[in-house]
Amino acid sequence: MGATELIEALRSEGEKKGLAIRQETEAEIARLRAEASARLDRLREEYARQQLAAGAQTERAILAEAERKARITKLAAENRLAERLHAVARSSLPLLRNRDYDRTFSLFAAELPESAWETVRVNPADTERAAGLFAGATIAADGSISGGMESAADGGRLRIVNTLEKRLERGWPELLPELFREIGKEG
Repeated sequence: MGATELIEALRSEGEKKGLAIRQETEAEIARLRAEASARLDRLREEYARQQLAAGAQTERAILAEAERKARITKLAAENRLAERLHAVARSSLPLLRNRDYDRTFSLFAAELPESAWETVRVNPADTERAAGLFAGATIAADGSISGGMESAADGGRLRIVNTLEKRLERGWPELLPELFREIGKEG
């Protein structure tokens, strides 16, 4: 084989090897691009899931905060309503004097334990009633008492408050939920 043929054979062999290398390189490039594309798709999907999860978490946090604020607002409104209802109830206590009050006053006095009552504080309109029931006691008029009496004995160590105001105070925790239920039925 001559030099020309040898060069031609080497060139032909070089072209074949070059073509094979180019084909392998292009195949490798295509494979790498496909891997990169698949990896990019997986990353996009993962990012979308994370964004969705983050959005859902943010949504839950916002809803929880809104619920908390709604509860606080409702509690504040219920508290204002309770205060108003208590004020109305307290201001209505004198109206209880309009219905068989002589009997009510006597029942309140009968609930007191036996004692030598020294002082009995009553509404100014009840001083005569009290004087008749508590002979020997000092009867004191107190305009802050709507009805009933506050009695003291044994130098003030024994003190019984049996007034309409005290009864409202004691019964208010049970009365208030009933009032709320009634208001709820109307609304």
